[in-house]
Amino acid sequence: MSAGWLLSSCASDVLDGESITRGSEVQFTVSDLSRATITTSIDEFAVYGDMKFQSDISEPIVIFNKTSVVDNDGVWCYDGTQYWFPKHEHSFVAVSPSSVLESEVSPQYYGSELSFAYTMPTYSDKEMQDTQDKSDLIDIVAATHRRLYNEGDNVNAISLRFGHLMSMINFAPKLDDKALKDDDFIRFHRLEISGLKKKAKIAITPAPLLENPQTDDRLIEFTGYDGNDNLTIIFNDPKIVDNGQRINLFADNDALIMLPQLFDASSEATVRFTYSFKDDSENLRVGTISLRGQEWKLGTAYTYNFTVDRIGLNLGTATIKAWDSETVPNISWTVE
Repeated sequence: MSAGWLLSSCASDVLDGESITRGSEVQFTVSDLSRATITTSIDEFAVYGDMKFQSDISEPIVIFNKTSVVDNDGVWCYDGTQYWFPKHEHSFVAVSPSSVLESEVSPQYYGSELSFAYTMPTYSDKEMQDTQDKSDLIDIVAATHRRLYNEGDNVNAISLRFGHLMSMINFAPKLDDKALKDDDFIRFHRLEISGLKKKAKIAITPAPLLENPQTDDRLIEFTGYDGNDNLTIIFNDPKIVDNGQRINLFADNDALIMLPQLFDASSEATVRFTYSFKDDSENLRVGTISLRGQEWKLGTAYTYNFTVDRIGLNLGTATIKAWDSETVPNISWTVE
């Protein structure tokens, strides 16, 4: 049965005796993706796709509907075979892992748009040790493709360019107090984040072609936010920050993975740090950061930089970059 399935998934034979030109089968490959957590590569995804005649204004015909595509020794295979149709616009939405689509609300695919519900794990009922518990967290990546297929086109496999949908959050404290000795340090014992949204509806659509024959650009929207969650992490071995030094509280490949969200002007969401100084370890201090007015955008990594002295936490900046980008702009943020 396994061999027969692979044959039907990867075959490029003639369909029912019809003459199919070489290269007309719809095939997939996956572009390289540097994933920051949980898995090191994509080995499966679910794909949705449709097509319509180039000048047709009616709804497109669905040709892929949550179709499973798996990596079989470097060949991406799906059950059955689909073909390109000349003078038709073809659109695709792919999501990995496909388990993210197994929610209490069935995914909807209509007019080249895929929408589905996403729920973060609940963290408010537990204290995590040293890092975020990602065992129940689904780190979603998605890709789209839209193409107008013309007569004579010899299309190779679609190279799907997957991108992260979640946000990555890290914190980088620096001890900066000239009244302290160079060998003084602080210890970070605890991190708490309150006011987190944990549910949302995600809609993914390939960008329109406009004047282009094809595009991998996509339109992604998070709506219908719900839920209020808190996250607590206890550092069993306190994080040590030497005077004059800055560290990241989490490794680059193990930062917090959070739902993209906007903290509006009235938000009471905060980040609280519990810390102590070298010569005063029994006196635990608490510093609070307001997330009011901050936004965590999809596919974006945020490192919140701040300084600490004997007075407390001081104003800092947030270093922001795409998960797979070297561009590093800074924005201001508020310490309360």
